[in-house]
Amino acid sequence: MPGLTEQVRQWLPSSGRWFLTICIVFLMTLTLLQWTSVSFFVSPSVDTLPIDLLQVVDGRADEKNCIDCHVQAEQFHATGHANALRRSTSTESLELLANFEQCDPAGTEGTVVNLQAALPRAENSSGDSASQISLDWCFGSGRHARTWVATLSDSQGATDLLEFRWTWFRDIDGFDITPGQPGKHFATHLGPFGVLYDQSKARRCFACHSSYLAIDDGRLRLEDIETGVNCQRCHGLRGEHVASEGAVHDDFWKTASPVEAVNRCAQCHRRPEETGAAEIRPDDPDLARFQPVGLVRSKCFTASRTMTCTTCHDPHLPLDVQDSLGDWQCLQCHDSSNTNDTLCGASETENCLQCHMPKVGSDAPVRFSDHWIRVR
Repeated sequence: MPGLTEQVRQWLPSSGRWFLTICIVFLMTLTLLQWTSVSFFVSPSVDTLPIDLLQVVDGRADEKNCIDCHVQAEQFHATGHANALRRSTSTESLELLANFEQCDPAGTEGTVVNLQAALPRAENSSGDSASQISLDWCFGSGRHARTWVATLSDSQGATDLLEFRWTWFRDIDGFDITPGQPGKHFATHLGPFGVLYDQSKARRCFACHSSYLAIDDGRLRLEDIETGVNCQRCHGLRGEHVASEGAVHDDFWKTASPVEAVNRCAQCHRRPEETGAAEIRPDDPDLARFQPVGLVRSKCFTASRTMTCTTCHDPHLPLDVQDSLGDWQCLQCHDSSNTNDTLCGASETENCLQCHMPKVGSDAPVRFSDHWIRVR
C-alpha cells in the first residue's frame, strides 16, 4: 500500500501539487515568524495602555494628589506635555490670534480672524460667498508651534475636525501654512479654512493632546475633555495608588525594556511601524519631527541595553530648566576616562549634538533635533 505522500501525489494533478507545496511553505513561514517573534525595531507586544484608559472613569485619581508625595509634580504644570491642548479662548491663544490680523490678507488667501465673537472665528470672503467657522481648540504647547481646530458634527452626530490652515510658529513668531496641508487650498466651502478630517482622525488628535476623552457613538463630549498630558496619561490610572497611600503601584517604567519604554512615548510621538519603510531615509528632514522613528535606528540605541527617551529627557520638567542640549547625555556612555568607550572620531570633546543631533528644518518654519544619532 503506497504511503500517504505517494497517495497525495497520485491523487493530485501536477498543478495541484504545486499549489499544495506553496500553501505548506507559506504556513510554515508564518509559524516560524510567530515562534521567533520577528520584529523590526519594534516590540512584538503593543502597549496600548494610555489609549485604552482615556475613556475610563473608574480608578482615575485627582491629579492634585500627585504633588502631595511626588516632587516631580511640582513643575510638571509648566511642561509642554501639560500644555499640549487648551481652549481657543485661553489668554495665550487669543494673544496669538490677535497677531493674525497683522498678516497680509493676500498671503492668508483672504482669511481673517474675528475675536469679537464668543469663540474666535475665521472668516473668508474671497469666494463667491462669505463663509465663517468658529475655532474651538488650540493644539500645541507653543515651544515649536500652535495650531487651531474647529469641531463639527457629521450627518450621524459624530465629531469631525477641521484643522485650521494657518499655524503660529515660534521660530518666525508668525503664521504660515500648517504642515501637511496643500500649498493651494481645496476649492470647497471650508477649503479656505483648512482640511477636514473624519471622526477617527479627530479622536486621534485629541487622544494625544488630552488625558481623558469621553466619546459617545463617535461624538466627543468636548465639555468633559481633560486637556493636556498629565501624570495618569503616561503612568496609568492611579485611583488605587492614592487610596492605598502608594502601596499599589505600577512598575512599568522600572521594568519595561528600552523598546517598550520608547513605544510608550511613541504612541503620540510616532511609532516606528507607523512610518512606511520608503519614508524612513536618513536624508528626509521631516523625519526629525518624529523622534522615536530615528532613535530606534541609531547605534546609540541598538547597541545599548538601557537607553530610552528618559535617558536624556526628564518629562516632569520644562525643557528650559533641564539641560537637554548638553554633552552629559553622551558622556554617560562615551566616557573619555574609559578606554573601552567609543570616542569621537573627529577628536572633539564637546558640542556632540551639533554634529550628531543637529536641528533640522523642513518646508515648515520649524526645526527639530534629529534623534537618528549618527555620523553624518
